[in-house]
Amino acid sequence: MSEPEIRSSQDVAVPDDAPDALPPVLPPEREGAIDRFLTWIEEQPLFAGAAIYFALLVIHILVLNLAGTASGIFIGGQFFAAVGTNAIEIFVLAFIAYNFVLPTLVGASCVRTYDDLRPALMIDDRTFGQTRAGLVDAFPVWRASFGGFCAVVLTTVYGPLLQRLIPGEIGAASLPTIWLYIRLALTFGLLGSSIAYVAMLHHRFRAATGTQLRIELFDLAPVQPIAHYARHVALCLAVLLALAGPAVSQSDAVYASAAILAVGAVLASGAVIGAMWGAHRSIRAAKKAATGELQLYARELWRRAYAGGHLREAVSIPALSAMLNVRNEIVRVADWPGGLAVFARVAMLAIIPILTWFGGQLLSQLSAAFAP
Repeated sequence: MSEPEIRSSQDVAVPDDAPDALPPVLPPEREGAIDRFLTWIEEQPLFAGAAIYFALLVIHILVLNLAGTASGIFIGGQFFAAVGTNAIEIFVLAFIAYNFVLPTLVGASCVRTYDDLRPALMIDDRTFGQTRAGLVDAFPVWRASFGGFCAVVLTTVYGPLLQRLIPGEIGAASLPTIWLYIRLALTFGLLGSSIAYVAMLHHRFRAATGTQLRIELFDLAPVQPIAHYARHVALCLAVLLALAGPAVSQSDAVYASAAILAVGAVLASGAVIGAMWGAHRSIRAAKKAATGELQLYARELWRRAYAGGHLREAVSIPALSAMLNVRNEIVRVADWPGGLAVFARVAMLAIIPILTWFGGQLLSQLSAAFAP
């Protein structure tokens, strides 16, 4: 028997009506529960924050019922919020829920601002896309590291102090104690995560706006989105400080409470200034370059107009006067996008946390002063 004839694929004729090869079927991508949860927060941050708050509130009431402290939503015949520290717990739970969505509120606004700045950026589309991708980054390592550090350290410090406020025996108070430590870990951990996120986001946003902006000194309208973004950041952080007030402020330690509020106000102001710092540097650089050029031109005009102790070119005097007027106008251009109006708005927003921190004490003092 002879060996079978081996023919190459080039010698084999393929019929015209042969069906095309089908592409390989890839398994569908599966999205985890955590990914769906984060996507939901990004798409509906306010609704997500409200839903998280009500879920935490339900868990808090359930813990009170399981511990035998409450019956439904009542404690000893009274509404649970009117008994003990439960009124403060309502704000603490709101503080936790708000920190869940705060990075989304700030991050989405920052990305929209960068998109609105596209006509004023001196970069190509590729660089724009790369910078935008950096702003979309969630900074998981930084947030997890700093948030975990705050959760472990601060919960360890404040946990034993607050545990003494739980009524009942140790055995009966075991469930409320566990819930207390969970609340503290969530409070400090999410707060540290939010601080790390805002710091890293504004670090990149400041670097981008400090090097990419094209500044027109007599038309700062293209950079006004930065001023709107700064006001938005100020509002978000003012709400954060306001929610922390009822839990942190103590009527018998006014000065200590005021010091803590001042530290929070400084951090919030730093975040607002950080949002505008890159544009501030760009405006200052543009003003410095323009005034330098005008100074050189005015100096040359002066040499031509007045030399050797005599006026030589009278026609140069009007041009010199125009140069000096333009230079003075440039000096008067605001160094910050939006000017002082942004800082005035931030100062007005500071009233919100002041009222939540010390409003109750002021009302009690006024009532005592005007009482008969």
